[in-house]
Amino acid sequence: MSEARLKLITALTYLIIVIVVGVLGLMYFENWPLLTAVWATIVSLSTTGYGDIVPVTIGGRIFMMILIVAGVGVVAYSLGAIVSITIESQINRMMGRNTMEKTIRALNNHIIICGAGRVGMSVLEIIRGENIPYVLLEQNPETVARLQVEGIVAMAGDASDDEVLLRAGIQRARDIITALSQDPYNVFVTLSARALNPSLHIVARAERQETVDKLKRAGADRVITPAQLAGQRMATAMLKPASVQLVDTLFATHNIEVQIEEINVAPGSPLVNTSIRNINRDDSNVIIVAVIRGDNIIVSPRANTKIEAGDILIAMGSREDLSKLESSITTAIPE
Repeated sequence: MSEARLKLITALTYLIIVIVVGVLGLMYFENWPLLTAVWATIVSLSTTGYGDIVPVTIGGRIFMMILIVAGVGVVAYSLGAIVSITIESQINRMMGRNTMEKTIRALNNHIIICGAGRVGMSVLEIIRGENIPYVLLEQNPETVARLQVEGIVAMAGDASDDEVLLRAGIQRARDIITALSQDPYNVFVTLSARALNPSLHIVARAERQETVDKLKRAGADRVITPAQLAGQRMATAMLKPASVQLVDTLFATHNIEVQIEEINVAPGSPLVNTSIRNINRDDSNVIIVAVIRGDNIIVSPRANTKIEAGDILIAMGSREDLSKLESSITTAIPE
């Protein structure tokens, strides 16, 4: 709890105590009914002073003088606390917004996630687990404020607005994931994103099957239907439970023993014209489980399969070994 909030709670507590004591005191000394005592106490503490009701007994007048002196001080203290917390929140909001905007402006080759719902937050969990730069777009400012407190790079705004996408660095981004709950918004975001960055890789969410083709025509590279995937996964879990368990193990975000990674083979890569056996060595914990070559997928490639420029290798192994393999390939490519 901040100092200003603690100060405000303390001031309000004192104020309530003063009002209660004032009401009880006036009822005791002046024999006033409850409503009259409350009225006189509030009027006195607010320094309004209508003069329609005044104490007539000596004890009541002395008590009223003490109440006014103490009460006015408490009221002033409370007003100061309210002003303090208001100014503090405004300053913190401005500083937080400026810091977040600087962070987003510094992003490059990042992923934009649209929507902080259940799907969007699941995507965010995986992206953060891979230490990939990202920015989350969410229309609800309260949700964004809560996420920013948790250290998440989030920005408030409508993802279908071109200006919001530009502020999120879409022209420097490598991917965008539209995970909004309504299909029309995902179509709008896809259209805007493709127009602003033609080379952007777009993954879109579709709730209805008939929206899939529309999203693809709008420019989405891949369309995911959560309901369909969930149904397929449930059926597979019943028919092939061991296979589902293996997939869960491979793709679980908390798993650090086994990972699956994509390795893009650039034209200048030392892997070009070499065989798969150079990677699937006995002393290596990395296995190439598939090779994507254009529109073709070579599953479980043979040891003598030659690697070509433009191939995408699907490698499985420990995170450490996969990182070593990627580093060796990167450092070996001439500048």
